[in-house]
Formats: sequence, structure tokens, C-alpha cells
Amino acid sequence: MSKTSSALSPKSALLTFLLLTSIKWLLVPTYRSTDFDVHRNWLAITHHLPLSEWYFDNGNGTTVHTLDYPPLFAFFEGALSN
Repeated sequence: MSKTSSALSPKSALLTFLLLTSIKWLLVPTYRSTDFDVHRNWLAITHHLPLSEWYFDNGNGTTVHTLDYPPLFAFFEGALSN
């Protein structure tokens, strides 16, 4: 009776690792984080708008640029923006 193992051989594991790493490196230039854009928007809001307008749209409801995180963090962003 022969033993069969479901584990990869070291050579197969290395080749699999190199293949997956190569694919990941090829995709790196296509990645774009929106976290930077969101943070920049929060800094702009806390710097240019009065506190009373941080969490509310304008009168006709046309803007979507309001804060969507807790007030303590908003004050932190406000401190960073000044």
C-alpha cells in the first residue's frame, strides 16, 4: 500500500508562492485606495465649514459631502486641518 499525501511538495509550494506573488505584484499599480480621498474630504470639511454644517446637507439637500464618523474623531480631524 502506498501512502498518498495531500500536502504540496516544497518545490510545488515554492512555485505556487512565486506565481501568486507575481500576480499580486502585477496588480499593485491598479490598486487605488479611497481612504486617502475620504480623509482629504474630511479635512476639507472640518477646515472650511462651521461645526453646525459638518453633519448636515445644505438647505436643498444637494451636497453629499458631510461627515459620517463620530464627533470625537471629527474634532480630531478639525485639529489636524488647522
